[in-house]
Amino acid sequence: MDFGSAAGNEDISALVEQVQHLTNESVQLQDRNERLYVKLGDMQERMGKLAGSKTDSSARLVFSEEEKLKISKDLIDLQIETNKMREQYETENFELKNMILALENRVLELELSSEKVTGERDALQERLHAVETNRKELADEYIILKSNYLALGKELDQEV
Repeated sequence: MDFGSAAGNEDISALVEQVQHLTNESVQLQDRNERLYVKLGDMQERMGKLAGSKTDSSARLVFSEEEKLKISKDLIDLQIETNKMREQYETENFELKNMILALENRVLELELSSEKVTGERDALQERLHAVETNRKELADEYIILKSNYLALGKELDQEV
């Protein structure tokens, strides 16, 4: 039981460490996401300035649209990655909860089994005590009968 719980604790520790790692990655991705939003804000500000400027507006507009599309693509990629990580986290969390429930169930089964074995042991000890008492009584009775037999045998020999 101790080995199983130690292995279970190691598995749980590994999973907790993995969850912490995923949490750190999620924080890093959120920071990156915020930087991208800042970049998007900067790009939108630049796009606003470009709209005010009439010179070479079509080239700048195309450039800003390309940048906007790149940023949008990066944001979508980031959202996809974040969703995958969230799904993986939820799956691992679900598996951990199932594992914990299974282990708790096993502990309860072992406790019930232990109680049953303890009850059987107590009943057998009582029965052994009763048999031992009965054996002592029979041994005493045997000694009495044997001594009576020997005494009767002597009396018979004397009479004969």
